[in-house]
Amino acid sequence: MEEYGRIWKQILEEISKKVTSVSYDMWFSKLEPLDVSYGKLVLIAPLKSIQKTLSTQEYKNYISSAIKTVDNPMVTDYIILNEEEKEEYLSSSSELNIRDSGEISKPQFNENYTFDNFVVGQCNQVAKTAAFTVAQNPGLSFNPLFIYSGVGLGKTHILHAIGNYVLAHNPKANIIYSTTEQFVNDFVESMRNNKNSDKMFNFREKYRKADILMLDDVQFFIGKEGSQEALFHTFNDLYQNKKQIVLTSDRHPKDLSSLEDRLISRFNSGLTVDISTPDLETRIAILQKKAFQRNFNISKNIIYFIAEKITSNIREIEGALSKVIFYCQLNNKDCADDLELVMQALKDDLDISTHVLSMDTITDAVCAYLNVTKDEIKGPKKTKQIVEARQIDIYLINDMLSVPLMSIGNYLGNRDHSTIIYARDKITEQLKTNNLLKMQIKDIKNIIQKN
Repeated sequence: MEEYGRIWKQILEEISKKVTSVSYDMWFSKLEPLDVSYGKLVLIAPLKSIQKTLSTQEYKNYISSAIKTVDNPMVTDYIILNEEEKEEYLSSSSELNIRDSGEISKPQFNENYTFDNFVVGQCNQVAKTAAFTVAQNPGLSFNPLFIYSGVGLGKTHILHAIGNYVLAHNPKANIIYSTTEQFVNDFVESMRNNKNSDKMFNFREKYRKADILMLDDVQFFIGKEGSQEALFHTFNDLYQNKKQIVLTSDRHPKDLSSLEDRLISRFNSGLTVDISTPDLETRIAILQKKAFQRNFNISKNIIYFIAEKITSNIREIEGALSKVIFYCQLNNKDCADDLELVMQALKDDLDISTHVLSMDTITDAVCAYLNVTKDEIKGPKKTKQIVEARQIDIYLINDMLSVPLMSIGNYLGNRDHSTIIYARDKITEQLKTNNLLKMQIKDIKNIIQKN
């Protein structure tokens, strides 16, 4: 019996534990395994009615759940074909046949992902510098280069930038850019039929003949022992031949404890760099560059507003910008300068209070509670009482309203946004330990909400 036949038998055993004997005999037992392609178990249904029934969500859940329970690296998903589709599958010149012939396609790098348009800040400067050095001299410095960060912070941009730079200077360079999933699927396919040595040869040719191997999200090798073994030997072969290896992950190598120690040791043998969440200045620069690339005008006030409110990662910042541009175009505006329209565009991304408030409302409450005047809060006086009231006012406006820091600064006597940030952060820090301040803030909020 082929290996995929044994896997299907194990899956059937799991399914039989979850369904009635009638359902099992009528539907599941009728399926026949045909193949495994790219991690998908190909099943054949003798009748279209069986295929249709097993395509409903209820029955799909039984099969998917059983595959996870069996947990065999050869199979991560499945597909059900009828008899007609079976013939097409067997006769077609599929991607599988192309891969078996030994043809290796060149990776397609996004032309917009270059070092020139990569916005550099404190959060990513080291990673960008290391990647650029690697691109200039593959295999000679920082080998391997291991880049780790959270989702949407620029790992993919850097990988594509390396590929674009190298190919621009050496079009004949053999660059393999692969996700971990693709590497695992390639390895599984090469092992699917142990008697077919061509498949194993093609796998080795693809990965060991690379001048540069870039593997994305290596944390997904966890739990895949066979693929880890293949990666270990591939790594050694490339490294000994001074070929460049670039790896990315969502965590530091030391936190990949479920991987084999010998792999972690090799990951740590080169240079490990991280990309952290971008700070305010970097987020502003990213938005300015992205808006310029899209040839769309956005006021400085709106740029600051988006940068202040969307702080998680670059991908969400770009998504917010796209929403703003779309809403502006929908309203026939060629410039994003209307805060109300921007807030409408980002209503699902921002925690915007429905209670009607204004900076005047908040400032009036602060003045009444702390016995200062609005002119004093907005003016240049720096007595202790006025400064403290002004800082509390800044904190509350920022906390209770979705308005840009620049707008708060303009409202409070044309103060610089860095002054506003300092005041906001100072009150935020003091609230951790100052119980009197906590009570004052609570009281003022109660006054505001009653008005």
